[in-house]
Amino acid sequence: MTAVSKEESMLLIQHAISAYLNEGKSQKELGELLGIEGPRISEGKLGKWKLSSQQRQVIIDNYGYPRREKGQYIKAEVYDTVTEFIDDFEDSSKKRLKRRWYELLMRKDYQDVIISKSRRSSDPFDIRFGSELEPLVFDIALVEKLLSQPETKIWYEHYHSNIGYVLSARRSSEESYFSLVSSVHEDLIDELDSSFEHILFRIAQFKFELMPEFSFFHDAVAPSIPRKELVISGDEVLNFKADCCRVKFNEIADIFGKRDYLKSFLSTSIIPEGTEINDKPDNWKRVILRLYLSESMHYHLWIRLDDTEHLADYTEGYDVEYYAGINDDGLVRNIVIKDLCRMNFLKEIEIIRKWCGWPYDFNDDIKREVAKVGGYVPGAEVL
Repeated sequence: MTAVSKEESMLLIQHAISAYLNEGKSQKELGELLGIEGPRISEGKLGKWKLSSQQRQVIIDNYGYPRREKGQYIKAEVYDTVTEFIDDFEDSSKKRLKRRWYELLMRKDYQDVIISKSRRSSDPFDIRFGSELEPLVFDIALVEKLLSQPETKIWYEHYHSNIGYVLSARRSSEESYFSLVSSVHEDLIDELDSSFEHILFRIAQFKFELMPEFSFFHDAVAPSIPRKELVISGDEVLNFKADCCRVKFNEIADIFGKRDYLKSFLSTSIIPEGTEINDKPDNWKRVILRLYLSESMHYHLWIRLDDTEHLADYTEGYDVEYYAGINDDGLVRNIVIKDLCRMNFLKEIEIIRKWCGWPYDFNDDIKREVAKVGGYVPGAEVL
């Protein structure tokens, strides 16, 4: 084997230390991997000794080479297997929807729109003449109070079950709605626009179906899906794109049903352009699969789900591949399966192919590309 230079040794040791610390491990554990005492790692980092050829290869096999060919930087969810990602897909999709709705309802500008769309009169000087009472101020606090009433769940269930039904069925919902509003303030019904019942229903639906602890006045936990910063490098041995509009996984987190959503119902131009929040469940139009074979002979699968229909609004005349990351929480979702088993990586590709409902079998195409770049092709005799 070629001797390791001092500069390369220092670079590789620093690279290995960074990788170990990123995994929450210690330099002592790195020393065990290299077959040396932990304190010697710091000395090697300073060039006081050099890695052997065998130690160099150990680092490359486990963490790749620090100087690589060009790669792609992405922020992605990371899973160990395709099955782990698929099993988590429903829960993670609901978490994504929950966070978007929470951020939308907690924003002051959206709250102002809800109030302005809900009042029968948006004139703040609208006063009821002949009344000794102070004019009723309808604000987000009243919406909060309506959500917290015991009658709210009864009304919500009536409304939910009677949407689209005959008038006689709708009357039951209306009666419970009037009862709910009157329980908060007897004059409130006179202040509300007819559209408010539907607005309240959508907010209640979010609270009852996704986030029971939701309140306009108290912060709650709506965690985002953890993502890591990654640079994927190596030879691309698969780049496959296909439509997925009719795939069933697009409906998996649509707990609200195929109806209008809150933001589209409000239909406002008050929210500054570019600051809108996507309040709809994920509805992916396209899946892109990319399989990379790294210099250290590790396979990494990049799965990208995107909404190409909306991307067209942002990317006209530009490279859609570049602009696909403009909104990772709404328009794009990146998933990376790290370190696919060298012997079974084709089985992992087959799992994701079936999940996407594609009839294509690209095993032979992958094997040809792997062979071109010197990778191991399971089951193939090397001549």
